[in-house]
Amino acid sequence: MHLAPSHGSCLAALRSPSAPSATPRRQRTPPRVATRAAGLCALVVGGTGRVGGSSTRWLKKLAKENQMELELSVGGRRRENYESFKERWTEGADVPNFVEIDHSNEASINRALTMKPWNLILHTAGPFQRVKEPRILKEALRLRLPYVDVCDDTDLCKVAKCLAESAASDGVPAVVSAGIWPGVSALMACEAHERLGDIEDLTMSFYTSGTGGAGPTIVSATFLLLAEPPLNYKDGHAVRAEAWGNRRKVDFGAGVGEQPVHLLDEPEVYTCHEHLQIPNVSSSFGTAPDIWNWMFAACAKALPAEILANRSLMQNVAVFSMPIITAVDRLVGSKNAMRIDARSRSGEEVTLRVTHEDLEDCVGLATAAFSLEVLEGHVAPGVWFPVEMAANRAKIFERVKHGSVFWDM
Repeated sequence: MHLAPSHGSCLAALRSPSAPSATPRRQRTPPRVATRAAGLCALVVGGTGRVGGSSTRWLKKLAKENQMELELSVGGRRRENYESFKERWTEGADVPNFVEIDHSNEASINRALTMKPWNLILHTAGPFQRVKEPRILKEALRLRLPYVDVCDDTDLCKVAKCLAESAASDGVPAVVSAGIWPGVSALMACEAHERLGDIEDLTMSFYTSGTGGAGPTIVSATFLLLAEPPLNYKDGHAVRAEAWGNRRKVDFGAGVGEQPVHLLDEPEVYTCHEHLQIPNVSSSFGTAPDIWNWMFAACAKALPAEILANRSLMQNVAVFSMPIITAVDRLVGSKNAMRIDARSRSGEEVTLRVTHEDLEDCVGLATAAFSLEVLEGHVAPGVWFPVEMAANRAKIFERVKHGSVFWDM
């Protein structure tokens, strides 16, 4: 292991005495606001994809359950993808409209975001790895549009957090790194923190059968993550470990059982250390069948980082591999499991476990649960990580729980 590199002056500002994060973390939890608007509209960027489509379907379901009038639109680069989205739509005749948007092009982003006075911009168009600037978030804040994303890249979520002060002053709520993990898993860490008080060690473990039904994006994101030595914290110090190293077995409980996991970079290592002040934090992931785990380990060791970090190349590899991956997915299923282990300074321990039958479905459910908190006015202005939303966790847990097959909380 070696010391983690600095992430520049913007990130340093987050820790400076004049920055918002200098305030004690537990006092920065955004308050819930008992306000609900009618006649809302939301744009799901990447909504024609697997995760975005699932998020859109669950937004529709949850809005209906809560008697919320919500008009949905999905954004994407190509209309042919929208036609496939319409074929998968199962929520009645009210199919969301299509909005053309290239999330890598500033002019395209501006056209889409100024089309309507959106009450929510939900950004699901990954992979987020190797993206240097949160363009959609910046434009949403400039236009004073509430925002949620599913960013799973540590450095990008840190850059997004630099916009917190301007968002707060402009009265705009934004949540970055929402979803199932990162997202609900951070709220599980908050639950453990509340039960134990101070946490000395936090170990986060995640498992997905195959791709979880989420398609080539999650495959390419995994390859991109193999190029990033995962961030861990040891005795309060940031360290970088070997990607896909430290293989160990973890019991995820009923329906999944004991499975191998490996170190992989995940934003909540940073956010839980930073905002819950936990000195020892790590995150690991594993998949099935186990041959995929050994393949990822071989790629991490054998391939140069510059190849694994090539976004277009890894996307092409993922798309090329999908026929084989899809066939394997049919055999192994698509379960998603999370386990949070926390130990206090006094030696008390808490273990929390959650399993869903399908990754694509539960990511969409969790993302929609965070989004509804924003739409209902329960998130204060500012840019927030899920770990800072402890006050919102009961409602989010309530919504996410009904999609679970194992809930050991």
